[in-house]
Amino acid sequence: MNLGISQNIFHRLNRVSASDLFHPDILHTIYLGLFRHMMDSIEAFPKKHGRLQAFHEVWKALPPYPGFLVPKNAYPEVTQCQGKEMRNLRLCMLGVLAVALRQGGGAQAIPFKRALRCVRALLDFNMMAQYRSHTPDTIAYMEEYLDKFHRMKDIFLEF
Repeated sequence: MNLGISQNIFHRLNRVSASDLFHPDILHTIYLGLFRHMMDSIEAFPKKHGRLQAFHEVWKALPPYPGFLVPKNAYPEVTQCQGKEMRNLRLCMLGVLAVALRQGGGAQAIPFKRALRCVRALLDFNMMAQYRSHTPDTIAYMEEYLDKFHRMKDIFLEF
């Protein structure tokens, strides 16, 4: 049985049009899912390389700044990544990770750089995904950032 747009659960309700109902923001859903997935891996990476304590110390030392809310909870206690928490994580995550991974020499230098590039690519995609409208240029940037992320995400695959 083929049902058209006019024949759905709202078909017989007066003053309800399926086209006027809430539409999920697909781009928001995509970047939220990717960002949350990355956040799950970020804590495991410094732990593997003996930098988890440094990561937590940097997280706790974040200073207040206009437009930035200092996290109230330690990083492992952050359970929700929505709204203000998402914006705060996005604003500080690359810096916190970079400070925690700095001075990685020898065999750690390449994985550290790769992890930072991967996180940066996803954060850049995240920032672009929040635009209210897109042009061919913004879509090209998003594709480039997502491609960079996919080329480097193997650094986090074990997590």
